[in-house]
Amino acid sequence: MGWRSVNMHTHISLVNRYAYVEVPKAGCGTMKATLGGMEAARMNPGMVQRVQDAPHNRLNATPFVKPFQLPPDLLETVLTSPEYRRFTVVRDPASRLLSGYIEKIGQGLKQSEPIVAELRATTGLELDASDVTLDQFLDVIAAQDSRDQDPHWRRQADHLGLGVVPYDAVIHLEELDDSWARIGELTSTPGLQEQFFCRNSTGARNRMGDYYTPERLARVADIYARDYAEFDYPLPVH
Repeated sequence: MGWRSVNMHTHISLVNRYAYVEVPKAGCGTMKATLGGMEAARMNPGMVQRVQDAPHNRLNATPFVKPFQLPPDLLETVLTSPEYRRFTVVRDPASRLLSGYIEKIGQGLKQSEPIVAELRATTGLELDASDVTLDQFLDVIAAQDSRDQDPHWRRQADHLGLGVVPYDAVIHLEELDDSWARIGELTSTPGLQEQFFCRNSTGARNRMGDYYTPERLARVADIYARDYAEFDYPLPVH
């Protein structure tokens, strides 16, 4: 990740001595609302409500410490020392990619703009986001380095700095419901429970058969080969 992305996606608690590194489209709303609500509880009830109502709104308020706020020696301690716990939540790459496509491209959100611009340049056509097919979307992101990909479909292992940052836990989104006790241990909060239901679910996990052919799944497996290997997800099959 670039430095801007590191600051945006790393959420640090100096009080509870942990760092949660967010992977967009991998339960990040649930995680930020739940952990953020817990951290905000030390401040005031109004802050808890703001965090849980709008967990993605970083301009409104955040109860977390961000990397740019720390001196280099303390930031190194947070990201490498056993004094702190580091964890993240990842997602099956095919489901995550489809969720990004359905929401960001299908709804013509700002994340679609670079994809549309690239396709206009390569095809010479005046495309809109609603015109972008899944195959065209795959063409664009397959040609991009991870650093140049939008975080919502960036390769997760690269996004997380896997191999550089030592993680204490990498939790599968598909197992999140059964992982709150472990997250409670990581955050020094026994009895922690999910306090937020993601309102923006695209239902991608249940819509895979509507979008993916064996050929498309093979492309996803190739683009995200390291994610499948590092996070022990089975290769996708139709």
